[in-house]
Amino acid sequence: MEIAASSVYPDLNTGPRIPMPMEISAAFIARILKPYRENAKYLKSACILDYFEPSCGQEGSKDHNELVTIEGSFTIPESCYIDDTGHFNAVEFNICFNQLAYVLFGKCIQSGIFHRIVFDWEQRVNLSYESFLRYQLSSMFIAKIEGNFFRPLDSKNFKARLTIHRIMWTAQTAFVYTKISYQDERAGRSKGAVLLAFRTVNGL
Repeated sequence: MEIAASSVYPDLNTGPRIPMPMEISAAFIARILKPYRENAKYLKSACILDYFEPSCGQEGSKDHNELVTIEGSFTIPESCYIDDTGHFNAVEFNICFNQLAYVLFGKCIQSGIFHRIVFDWEQRVNLSYESFLRYQLSSMFIAKIEGNFFRPLDSKNFKARLTIHRIMWTAQTAFVYTKISYQDERAGRSKGAVLLAFRTVNGL
């Protein structure tokens, strides 16, 4: 049975709202990207822009479901799997999403953001930041991905914005509905939607 995550029922005992935006250190990103081969570490910087916390009287987005948003800067000097195609492609779309999503989840767990936007987080997800690092690759996987490419994007220098819109629970798995968009300085553009499955530590 699916249960709507408390995207709208935050934990009320978490203290003052976490200041935003939240820059993420290069050391933090490096730790999250440790499982990747050196030539596949595309994410260079990241910043959590905002999160939605009704308990602080915060105005939500117009559809009230933008739970947390992160922006990242990427560079792909050369593809890790193929000769240079001259443009951003579907495989890189997937890899860059993964890297930004890992960083977002890691930081939201470490900083306590998930405690504020997901009801009963500690009871549902018995997962510390150190445990997340240990189970990072096995606890998160893509259930569905859709990418759209509107104009060729320069893979040497571009940004991405990833937003969690909704979380649904079934047993020990959270299904996380996200949207991501990529853009470069020359109006290259791609965007899509990704359904993430996130297994809690009890389900590992």
